[in-house]
Amino acid sequence: MRNARKKISVVIPTKDEGVGLAEIIASVKPYAGEVIVVDGHSKDETAAIAKKAGVVYLLDNKKGRGDAVRLGIARASGEVVVLFDADGSHEAGDIPQFVEPIFENKADLVVGSRRTGGSFDLNMDFAGILRSGGSDFLAYLVNRRFDLKLSDILYSFRAVRKTAALGMHLKADDFAIEQEMVVKCLKKGYRLLEIPSREKARGWGKSKLRTSAGIKFVFHLVRELYF
Repeated sequence: MRNARKKISVVIPTKDEGVGLAEIIASVKPYAGEVIVVDGHSKDETAAIAKKAGVVYLLDNKKGRGDAVRLGIARASGEVVVLFDADGSHEAGDIPQFVEPIFENKADLVVGSRRTGGSFDLNMDFAGILRSGGSDFLAYLVNRRFDLKLSDILYSFRAVRKTAALGMHLKADDFAIEQEMVVKCLKKGYRLLEIPSREKARGWGKSKLRTSAGIKFVFHLVRELYF
């Protein structure tokens, strides 16, 4: 891992999560040769915090998370890109288990699963149950199409070989970027590995994902799978 560190770029898409951003940057630095913060035009001190930390700072095109992810991947100088949230829900110490299968040439995309790893960021109210059920349904559609047994295609904590990510020609501007990455990885014949990953409770900020977006996810996924 020590020798591989220089080949890892950690991309942190963020918007108005400056209260914990310095902590996030400090936590991932030991595992990466490069840290890239992609800012969704935050109204807090995100820009100043990123620049003080000495990391690469980019502004997205105000289109959403997917746009930020694509910008970060394109800018990354590392062979492997780790996508890491700025809300405190990911554990930086898990980064090695995401990147090692790629460096060992066993995978091109490694995605975390909250179904097998657990989550402390899911409220068991109606909206939470709806989101959980929707996530399972999307995984079911992918499994049926490719004859797989994936349990979570939406979790944002993942690592991808940069050349594979560019070869996927990702287009989603919003949160559909995660499921699009999984589907295009499989359709293009890249190797996908799912590993358990525990999601911590959000430490700060507010979720930008609306429950109603689930309907859009289904239509987007069906289009990606069959058309």
